[in-house]
Amino acid sequence: MDLFLAGEPRRFAQIWPSLETGEWIIREGVLGRAGTLTETGLRPEAVPVEELAAPFVERGYAAHDDELMDWVVIQFPAGRKSADEGLLRRTVEDVQLCLEERGLGYVDGWDRGKRAGDGKLVCNVFARVMDADLGAVAAMAALKWRRSDPQRATIAHRPHDIEEWTVRYERVNGKLPGAFVL
Repeated sequence: MDLFLAGEPRRFAQIWPSLETGEWIIREGVLGRAGTLTETGLRPEAVPVEELAAPFVERGYAAHDDELMDWVVIQFPAGRKSADEGLLRRTVEDVQLCLEERGLGYVDGWDRGKRAGDGKLVCNVFARVMDADLGAVAAMAALKWRRSDPQRATIAHRPHDIEEWTVRYERVNGKLPGAFVL
């Protein structure tokens, strides 16, 4: 369960059962920063998630509609299919972990194909995030974490209600010339 508190600073709370212990874990913090983990020692069969969420709801936290979340896309120039698949798998894992840790969102999917504007072959990883700019920063941090080729990546973002993309990080090595295009 993901809950968010509007205002400044925006805050988040996440509640889920641990895969290792089976007990509830709560992560809370400021949106865009690593939250603090609390192991509750409570099991899902003994305490429902609504009971753990109640203190947050009383303070004004609420669930957020996925349709209102912003978009982040990470684009790499494509290479060999096997190398691309390994890069995409690692990128998806790292970005997902980073977004969750910072309470920002989740990876929505990925693709490998030709860009609409110029036909160049690219790999894209798409994420839904609570804040477009913070999501782009988290995506770059994730790429740098395990060296998932951040020099070849372009990271762009856009709000949910606008079609135009804003490039936050542009690839450094110039292997894929031209402006960002999906």
